[in-house]
Amino acid sequence: MNEHEVDDVAFLTGESAAVNKRVLYERDRIAVCSQTRALVVALFVFVGLFVVALLIAFATPLNGCSFLHGSNEILGEPFPEGEDSGQFISSTGELFPWNSSRLPSFVLPRRYTIQIHPNLTTLDVNGWVVIQFEVTQDTPFIVFHSRNIKILEKWVKEEIDGKPGDPHNISKLLEYIPHQQIYLEVEGSLLQGRNYSLGIKFNTNISQELEGFYLSSYVNSHGERRYLATTHFEPTYARSAFPCFDEPQFKATFKMIIIRNQMHKSLFNMPIQKIETVFYWYNMELWRDEFQESVEMSTYLVAFVVCDYEYIYNKTNKDVEVSIHTPPGLLNQASFALQTAVQLMDYYDEFFGVPYPLPKQDLIAIPDFGAGAMENWGLITYRETSILYDKNESSSTAHQWVAVVVAHELAHQWFGNLVTMKWWNDLWLNEGFASFVEYVGVDHIQPEWKMMEQFVLEKTQPALALDALASSHPISVEVHDPREIEAIFDTISYSKGAAILYMMETVLGQEVLRQGLRDYLNEYKFRNAETDDLWRALSKSTNDTIEVKKIMETWTQQMGFPLVRIRLENRTLKAVQEKFLLNPAENDTVEYHESHPKWYIPLSYITDLDPKAMKLAWMNMSEVEFEMPFRSTWVKFNVNQTGFYRVQYEGQGWNALINVLRSDPQSLSPTDRASLIDDAFTLCKAGIISASIPLELSQYLLKETEYVPWATALEHFRTWSKILYERAAHRLLLQFMLKLIQPVYETVGWMDTGSHLDKLLRGDILAAAIHCENKEAVQEATNRFNNWMQNQERVPPNLREVVYSAGVKYGGVTAWDHCWSQYNQTVVPSEKKLLLKAMGAAVDPWLLQQYLKACLERESIRPQDVRTVLAVVSANPNGRLLAWRHLRAHWVTLQNMFGEGSFTMGSLITAVVAHFSSEFDYEEVSNYFGGLDVGSGTRALNQSLETIRLNIRWLQNNEKTVEDWLRRHLR
Repeated sequence: MNEHEVDDVAFLTGESAAVNKRVLYERDRIAVCSQTRALVVALFVFVGLFVVALLIAFATPLNGCSFLHGSNEILGEPFPEGEDSGQFISSTGELFPWNSSRLPSFVLPRRYTIQIHPNLTTLDVNGWVVIQFEVTQDTPFIVFHSRNIKILEKWVKEEIDGKPGDPHNISKLLEYIPHQQIYLEVEGSLLQGRNYSLGIKFNTNISQELEGFYLSSYVNSHGERRYLATTHFEPTYARSAFPCFDEPQFKATFKMIIIRNQMHKSLFNMPIQKIETVFYWYNMELWRDEFQESVEMSTYLVAFVVCDYEYIYNKTNKDVEVSIHTPPGLLNQASFALQTAVQLMDYYDEFFGVPYPLPKQDLIAIPDFGAGAMENWGLITYRETSILYDKNESSSTAHQWVAVVVAHELAHQWFGNLVTMKWWNDLWLNEGFASFVEYVGVDHIQPEWKMMEQFVLEKTQPALALDALASSHPISVEVHDPREIEAIFDTISYSKGAAILYMMETVLGQEVLRQGLRDYLNEYKFRNAETDDLWRALSKSTNDTIEVKKIMETWTQQMGFPLVRIRLENRTLKAVQEKFLLNPAENDTVEYHESHPKWYIPLSYITDLDPKAMKLAWMNMSEVEFEMPFRSTWVKFNVNQTGFYRVQYEGQGWNALINVLRSDPQSLSPTDRASLIDDAFTLCKAGIISASIPLELSQYLLKETEYVPWATALEHFRTWSKILYERAAHRLLLQFMLKLIQPVYETVGWMDTGSHLDKLLRGDILAAAIHCENKEAVQEATNRFNNWMQNQERVPPNLREVVYSAGVKYGGVTAWDHCWSQYNQTVVPSEKKLLLKAMGAAVDPWLLQQYLKACLERESIRPQDVRTVLAVVSANPNGRLLAWRHLRAHWVTLQNMFGEGSFTMGSLITAVVAHFSSEFDYEEVSNYFGGLDVGSGTRALNQSLETIRLNIRWLQNNEKTVEDWLRRHLR
C-alpha cells in the first residue's frame, strides 16, 4: 500500500476532541458590506444564474470515466421530477432509466471486499469496495445503492478463472437520490451466467446521527471525552457506509479491512486474521486490520467498530468465544451479560437444532445508540442499559432487561441472520420470533422469574392495545421505501408477532413447534425465506394434520384481531366473533379495510368444575356452540391470555367471574386474573361495557398479591388518572386506588427483599401509593431521599425509582440539582436512566423547561435519551404543555438529530401527545402536523391522533359513570 491509499490526517488519540464538521461550518455568521459591493455581488450572482440556466438547457451530462483517469464524483441534490410523467430524474438532470425503488433481481452480489479508513478527527472516511457479482440475464447496466457517498473512481471487469480481466468502458453513471440508487451502464452488455466485479473508490463522512457509520463518545475516569466510530445498518443504512446491494435477499460474503490508529482496535463480524503497520504520520502508527471472510449474510447485518475498549470473554460448550466489550472502567458491569450470553448460546444450539455457525460472538456496549440493541452477526451492538448490570446498584427491572435483550439478539443469530426474510414485509419473521424466543430463553435460565407469565404483560397486552386502533396495520404489510420500512419496526411486528407464535405454541404443543422451527432453519440456513416457508415447515411437523398456513394467514395478513362474544342460552354456550376496534366508527377509515374479517380462533376455556383442565375448541371462521358443563357456574375463555383476542361475556357472564374473583381468586391463575382485568378495562374503553364493570371487578384486588395482575391493573388506572386529571372524578379515583393498594402496600413494605417478582411488585405498589398521595409512603420516600442527598445514605436499588421521583417532586430545586449532579457523575447506565426519569417529576415549570432545554445539548443528555425525557415531562401534569411546546419549537432540530427516516421521530410524537384528551388538544396536534412531512412517523402520528379522539370519547361516555360509582363506594 502506498501513502496515497491512506488518509493524510491521522486518527485522534485519546487526548484530542473530535471536530463536529456540521457545527464548524454552520456557525452563525454576520456579513457586512457596502452598497456598491452589494450591487456588484448581485450582478455576478445574476450572471452566474443565467449561465447555469443555459448549461442546464443545452449541455449534455458527463458520462463516467475509467478507474485510473478522472473522478466523476457522484453526490448531488435531487433534481425535480418530470411533472405527471412518472419518470425519475437523476441528480444531473438526466432521465434515470431504472424506475423501481427495488433493485433488479438479475444482478446477484456474491462477495464484497471492503477497505474502510475512518478519521475520527475530521470525520472523513476514505474507502474502496470490490463487489463480485453474477448476472442471470444479459444486461448493459447494473443498479446498486449509495447514500451521501462520493464515488471517486469505478470500474467493471469480467471475472475470468477467478481473476479480473480488462475493464469495461462505463458509458453512464447516474444517481437518483430519492431511491438512494446508482445506475451504471457499460458499453455492450454483461452476459448471462458470467461473473463480474465492480470496483469503487469512495469518500464519505462519519455520521452525526445514530445510523450508518456514526460517531459516539464517552467520558473516561479522568473526565476526558473519548471517541469511537460504530455502525447501525438496519434497515437501509449500509448504503451510507459503502456502495452495496442493500436489500436483505442479496446475501453475500464480506471481507473487511480497516485502517486505524495504534491507540484503537477494530472489530468486525468475524475474527481478525492479520494486523500490519501500514503508515506513519508524525510518529503515529496506522494499522491495517484484515478480518476473516464472513459467511453469507445480508448487508444490514454487517458491523464494524473502531474504539479503545476493554473486554472479558468466556467460551460455550462448543468452544465459541463469547466476549463483552465496554469502555474502560465498566467491565465489572459486564459479567452478568457474559454469563447470560454463554448460557443462552448453549441453550439455543440445542433448542434450534442448528449449531451457531461463526467462530466468535462479540457483544459491545455503545454509549450512543438509538435502538435497544442490533443483532449484527457475530458483533452485536447494545445500548449500555441493555448490556451493563451492576448487582450492587441496578434494580431487578434492569437485571431482567439485560437478560431479555441479550436473549433477543442472540435468538436473531438463528432467526434473522442464519435464515433471513426476503423482503421487509416479512420483518415479523425476524422480530416476532426473537421477541417470542427471548422469553423462552430467559425462562429456561431464570425459571424463578416466571417469564411466560410476564410475556402476557410485556408482549400480548401492549400488542392488543395498539392493534385495536384503526390506524394499525397487518403483521405482513407491503413496504417499498426506507421510510415505510422504518415505520413497521413497531409493536405489531415485534409483540403481535411474538403473541401469535405463543398462541400457535398453545395449539401445536412445545415439541411440535420446536421441531417445525428446526426443520425450517435447517432447510433455509444461509438463505432467505418467506412466511409461507415457515407455515409449510410447521404443517409438516404436525404430519399435515393442521393447515397452519390457512389458520395463520388470518392473523398475519389481516389487520386487527377478533372480539369473541360469549352468550349462555339454556345451558348452551354460543361464541360469535367480530372485528374488535376501540372505536368502531373509525372502521371506514382503516387503511387495510376488510368489510367482514374472520379469524380461525383457538378458543381455550376452563370452568369451575376443573379450573386446571384447559379445553380447546376451534372457531372456524364462524360461530361455535357447545354445552355448558352440568353444575358449572362459570366459564373463563382465553386461558392465560395465550390467544390474541378479547372476550366479552354477555348477560350475567361478567358478574359470575367477578364473584369468582371476590370469593376465590386463587381458582384462576395470575395470568387469567390479569386477562380479565385487561379485557374489562379495554371493553369499557371501546364502549362495549359500562365503566362500572372494571370498577366492580377491580375490588377483588384487595386480595391480590401477585405481580402480573397488579401491573395490569395499575397500567389501566394510570391511564384513567391521566385522562381524568383536573376533573372531580380524579380525586375520587386516587382515593379508590389508595383503598385497593393498602393491603398489599402493608405486605410488601419498604425492605428490598424477596423473590424477583416480589421486588417488581414492590416497586409498582410503592409508586402507586405515592401517586395516590399515601402520606406514610410520601414521608418514607422523602426521608430516604434526604438521607441519600445529605448523608450519602445508600438507597436500595429496587427502591430508587420511587425514592428519587418522590424526592424531586417534593424536594424542589435542591433535590433536582442533586439528581442532575448524580446523573453526570454515575457510571452505571441503569442509574442514569432512573435519574433521568426522576428529574421529570419536578413541580416547578421552570425546572422542567430547563430540563427540556438540556435535551438539545448532546454533551448533557444523549440523543437516545431525549424520548425518555419528553415522555416523563409529558406524563407530569405540570409538564404536559411544556413538552408539547418544546416538541413544536424544536421539531427541525430533533429531525436533524435523529434523521427524518428514524423511527424515533414517531415515538417522540406518541410520547408527548398520548395523554391529551380535549378537542382543543386534538385540533392543535392535527393542525400543527398537518403541514409537516413527518417521514416514517406518519403512522405513529395517526395512532396518536386516534388515541386523543378515544380519550375524548371515553371522557364523554364514562366520566359521570365513574364519578357516580366512586361516590357510592367511597362513602
